[in-house]
Amino acid sequence: MEQSQHYYVRHLAEVNKINRVVIAADVFNSRGILVVKKGTEVDKVFAQKLAKHKLVKPLDQSISLAILLNQRTCLEFLIRCLEDMSLSYVARKSGLLGEASEVFHLLTQYPLITMKLTVLSERMPEVFSRSLITSVLALSLCRELKLSAQTAEHVFIANVIADVGLLHIDPFVVNKKGKYSQDEWKLMQGHVIIAKHFADMVPNLSKTIGKAVLEHHERADGFGYPFAKHLSQLGVEGQILAIVGKVIALADKLVIRGPHSWTSVIAVMQIPSTAHGSRVHDGMMRLLKRLPFKYEAAFSGLQFTLLVALCIEKRERLELWFKKFARIYVDHKSLMTDTEHFRPLSMLHKLEHTKDDTGVLNFAQDTWLTNLPTQLSVSDFLDIEEFALVLDEVEYQCLFVMRELVSGKDYLAKRFNGIELPYLYYRDLMNILAPEEAN
Repeated sequence: MEQSQHYYVRHLAEVNKINRVVIAADVFNSRGILVVKKGTEVDKVFAQKLAKHKLVKPLDQSISLAILLNQRTCLEFLIRCLEDMSLSYVARKSGLLGEASEVFHLLTQYPLITMKLTVLSERMPEVFSRSLITSVLALSLCRELKLSAQTAEHVFIANVIADVGLLHIDPFVVNKKGKYSQDEWKLMQGHVIIAKHFADMVPNLSKTIGKAVLEHHERADGFGYPFAKHLSQLGVEGQILAIVGKVIALADKLVIRGPHSWTSVIAVMQIPSTAHGSRVHDGMMRLLKRLPFKYEAAFSGLQFTLLVALCIEKRERLELWFKKFARIYVDHKSLMTDTEHFRPLSMLHKLEHTKDDTGVLNFAQDTWLTNLPTQLSVSDFLDIEEFALVLDEVEYQCLFVMRELVSGKDYLAKRFNGIELPYLYYRDLMNILAPEEAN
């Protein structure tokens, strides 16, 4: 049996402890030999037995659960998630909750999806909750963009199943806190392909949904995965999944795990980015700005004073970093051109686009920071907090490019006749951005 199936069977065995899971049809291996009879309960013994076989068809097509999610339980899940994310008031006021209650019936039209989501909700409740939130947000974005009702339904279903592939990946990797190794990151990226395979085997499910699932981590600038597609190659459905995923990821970082209010998400999403097409990005900004979010200062007056000093220091570091990074392209112009599989020049243009459009390194920003009054006002708090968030995002995009260059180290080695000089440049640049990653 494939390793990914092995992890999924272990999840099913755990679910069986609270929600009976049985084999609904005889299971055969690839040689046509009966492995498990219909009616067998999925437990640890079953999991160990199945581990020795490659099955003739996916296990999802041969199991049943005693209790399945329905429209009511999905809505209850969503309400709890909204409370956890401080979104209950906003959802009620904006009508998002009402929209959600109208669409959850779509899931019950596909028994295979209902079953898979039931397993996801019991084994990875945070992932399932995030899927519900982003699906409702995606639905609202479809309406903002005036897309057809059928497209909106496709987007909703695609988004809610986009992460089911995580059930087939080593839980140690899925639940890991901190930075992934290169091999772990490849495993995590595989959840997209697994989810696409699942979508393909759901009877009567539109192929558009599977395509959107496959594209939900792609980027308009070609730096996404799994196929590094560009905007012209992407469907609007996949683009919507990608941008709502970005919104919720920011909310998790800044609001749920950080000290900021939801207005911080809007501040960061406003930053020019080549990751999303302008139509989808502008629509998302209109939608977010209409939601009744209220700004609440993240820090005390003294903490804001300290934050100003940190902004000045970070701005100086980024200015130095950009000068050194751009200089490499001047000194090695012929070696830093783009090819189909390695695009260092596009990375430079991406960063310069962000730097110039945000204006964070303009001299005027330095003047503003250094001339702020000793006694800061609430208006100053908002401006400082948003500037700090923009600086953080620009720094993140610099780190993103550095990691992309690391992934292309083999191409660099060929161009520079060895990895020694690129490594020296890398270490010098990372010592400015993130010294802990320099070696």
